[in-house]
Amino acid sequence: MSSSARARSAFLLLYGALLAWQVDRWCFTPHGLASTWSGRGDRRVASAGGPDGIVQTFPMGADGLNGVWLRATTDGRAPVSELVVDLSARRGAASVRLERVAVAAADVVGTRAFRVPFREQRHSRGRTYELRLRHVRFAPGPALDLAITRENLLTEGRLFADGRERWGDLVFETSAARATLPYWRHEVFRAWPAWVWSWPSIAVIVVAFNVVLVWACARATGVIAMPEDDVPFEVTGVRSTDAAPDGIATRRLAYTAAVAVAGWGVLLALWPTSRDRTLDLIDALPDARIETTWESVHGGVAFRFTDFPIGRYRTIHALPTTRLAWTIDVPRDAVFRAGASMRPDLWDANSDGIQMGVTVIDGDVRTPLTLLTLFPMVVAEHRRLVPIDLSLHPWAGRRITLVLESTPERAGNAVNDVPVWAEPRITWPRRPSAGEARIVPSN
Repeated sequence: MSSSARARSAFLLLYGALLAWQVDRWCFTPHGLASTWSGRGDRRVASAGGPDGIVQTFPMGADGLNGVWLRATTDGRAPVSELVVDLSARRGAASVRLERVAVAAADVVGTRAFRVPFREQRHSRGRTYELRLRHVRFAPGPALDLAITRENLLTEGRLFADGRERWGDLVFETSAARATLPYWRHEVFRAWPAWVWSWPSIAVIVVAFNVVLVWACARATGVIAMPEDDVPFEVTGVRSTDAAPDGIATRRLAYTAAVAVAGWGVLLALWPTSRDRTLDLIDALPDARIETTWESVHGGVAFRFTDFPIGRYRTIHALPTTRLAWTIDVPRDAVFRAGASMRPDLWDANSDGIQMGVTVIDGDVRTPLTLLTLFPMVVAEHRRLVPIDLSLHPWAGRRITLVLESTPERAGNAVNDVPVWAEPRITWPRRPSAGEARIVPSN
């Protein structure tokens, strides 16, 4: 085969593969699906066997919703039951059921994922749906557990298990019969004038893109010859032994790299470490029991990075009234540390102040540790991050509930009231005899 024939074959293979990829992505692969499938972070489980089951609300970004993929987690035993899945459309606070599907729970045991099909919802883009999963038992047996995340991946979605909202989302992914190109037309080009995202304009853009792609593939494969320089590059006056790679220089570079890596390892080994160990309560936020007077957990509680005059901190914004409760096994000489403040950009806002309190519950005994009243609009001393250091020594070796509560001050007016808990954590000595702080998940 001649060189020109090989170049043409390479061109056809390269451009053909790229064209097939475009057709697949634009015409057969939906974009805008609701999904938490590839989310990072730990997984936990929620049982669909409770009286209220599991409910996940989600916004849909693609037309043609026709199913959902779920992930079951079982111990290998086959539940003698069915999983009933209801798909509903959310209309404000109400929901209208669209379809009910029953899945034999025994059929999903041992599978990594299973799909529940629905009748196609042709115009599903931009709408909010509700997925309800209930485990109907016909005989004694294990319940079917479903994987859920520890992260709020769907910012506009909400997850409920047995009627109580959870911090996280169901591990799922929707499927759709409609393709990507309409999504790009409406979502990607929506900010441009209407003529840009008209179908004739999109056709011109696609054709122009492929013309450039054909030219690039032809240049890459040699179908279009590369321009040659008029004067070839020559090296004169250099002996071949001098032009060869310098083995000594290469060895020196390798030795230098090895010494640098070894030195960095020694530096890390000798770097001083803290005398205390730390349990970060922000990382354990999914394990807390959250109660709020706001419409949803995520409406009242949020994780943020907050800038203060002394630096940036990881914080929990807990709008009043909100109660965060962690169940903790307390080690010896443990201390609760945090910072408390009103959000800095609201220090000058018209507000009647907030209250922030820390309480320990040990069985039936409630012990308030601190109660702060912050009124930064009037009191200059409150325009800062107030440090909190509270000893948990009386509860060493016991399992307690640590409660952080934020409430509005005075008449209960919460306007411009955004309490901030900065880096709440439990610290305790590193010595083995002190034990270890552990979070006991509340759900």
